[in-house]
This record gives sequence, C-alpha cells and structure tokens, in this order.
Amino acid sequence: MLGEAQEPGSYYVGVDVGTGSVRAALVDQRGSLLAFADQPINKWEPQFNHHEQSSEDIWTACCVVTKKVVQGIDLNRIRGLGFDATCSLVVLDKQFRPLPVNCEGLSVLWCANGHTQQREAGTTVSGR
Repeated sequence: MLGEAQEPGSYYVGVDVGTGSVRAALVDQRGSLLAFADQPINKWEPQFNHHEQSSEDIWTACCVVTKKVVQGIDLNRIRGLGFDATCSLVVLDKQFRPLPVNCEGLSVLWCANGHTQQREAGTTVSGR
C-alpha cells in the first residue's frame, strides 16, 4: 500500500482498550488526527492483586468512543478499523452481546507489572 494513491477523504479508526478507559481516534489518509474520544471503564479488585472488569462495560465504552469519533463523517469513506486491547478480553455471543468469563459476570483483567519490577530494580541500583 505504501506509495499507492489513496482516495481523498479516506478515514481510519483506531480503538485502544486500556486498563482505565477506552480511547478512539479518527485519522485521515495522511495520519492527521481528526477526532479523539475516551470513555472510562470500571475496575474491581475483589481480592489483593486480582482485578476484574465488566465485559458489558468494555464493549459499551468501545461503542461509545467509536460512535463519537465518526459522528458527522461519511461512514462509506472509512477504510480501516483497528483494535488494541492488551489488558482485557470481551467474549461475544452470536447476537454480539458480551458474555462473562467468570461466575460473577465479570472479565479477568490482565495488568502488566513490568513497571513494578523496573521500579524495584531501579531502587536497588540507585538506593532510592
């Protein structure tokens, strides 16, 4: 695709599901940011170091931010949609309704702890 002429007015949507919010961006074919939206998502910690989120909450937030960034544009000009969700997983049924992955109706949340390990290593080296 690099070097190919693109249709004027092409749009691309990117959605990022993070630990505390879902974010979406609308960019044009040059990569210029045209719209941005974010929506917080709830997180529960039923026990120490065990985090959960609602699949319904995540999916709803994805829909909210996506609708916000594409509001007022010609949807036929959207050429791509990308999702990034490294911390959570939403399982959908055949009717695209979110399904829980545990008996409480919540999804398990994966939290990276690399920053904790890096901080501890830095503390050991620096003494602070």
